Amino acid sequence: MIETYDKLPFNLQKVPIISIMKNILGCLISAFLTLTGTSAFAASTNWQEVMGGAVRLITSGPLENGTYLAGIEFLLDDGWHTYWRYPGEAGIPPQLDFSASENVGNIEVLYPAPELYDDGFSTSIVYHHGIVLPVKITPNDLNSEVSLSLSMFFGVCSDVCVPGDATFGLQLTPDSESDRHSASLIERDLDRVPLSATSEAPFVQSLDVIEAASKPALLISATLTGVGEVDPGLFAEGPEGSYIGVPRLTDRTGNTATWTLPLNGLAHDNGQSQLTLVLVDGDTSVESQHPVTIPQN
Repeated sequence: MIETYDKLPFNLQKVPIISIMKNILGCLISAFLTLTGTSAFAASTNWQEVMGGAVRLITSGPLENGTYLAGIEFLLDDGWHTYWRYPGEAGIPPQLDFSASENVGNIEVLYPAPELYDDGFSTSIVYHHGIVLPVKITPNDLNSEVSLSLSMFFGVCSDVCVPGDATFGLQLTPDSESDRHSASLIERDLDRVPLSATSEAPFVQSLDVIEAASKPALLISATLTGVGEVDPGLFAEGPEGSYIGVPRLTDRTGNTATWTLPLNGLAHDNGQSQLTLVLVDGDTSVESQHPVTIPQN
């Protein structure tokens, strides 16, 4: 359930905390704009609420280097989470539809490095608290307005899981005023988007097929930046139609770590497949693609 304050005045006791937070934030922002003489936000939608959280669409403002920068912002109550683009062993990944947009040549949705969540029955790949999925929009015609339309389906979970859907629309113009607040939120989580892996640590070093519990599995080895106090994270995503588990850390020695990942559920074409791996090592995260050959009986 959404948390409420029982010690608030009677007429506020049943107001969800997330609503109170948003109202306070709105008042502070309005006061700031009044004092500074800055105009209202360049472009952001109203919040759409679901049990456990809320979501909205924001943008940083004008066209820069041929691209608009937007973001899908989730604000989640304590104890609630939403899901990465692949949810892990259970969950509802976000399904995003921009097809009704106009004057759009390309849209790229970026996913910050996630975290693991184990509820005792399954392990999921999630985000907690507040998260922005950065969105880069390239117009067909740089001098014309962009009509950005998003229809989305997503999941928000705690002790129960709640499916949510929302529809947003924004008009983006080349001379829109900058929105520093939205820009800072987008840039914050843009910095958390994994970089492409290189030959410098951290990187995934090898994938080897082994037998685990009489079934084929992958032994995944990675080179890390050093001996850290926090275990590294590894997240796997297969081709469309895959239903794979979560890599399990089996060893951490010095700057090397290994995981195992069962191959059952990995979609393939005559034994040939591919894995996208996101390796998180401290504050650094990298992404890489790896071909996989599945043994055929």
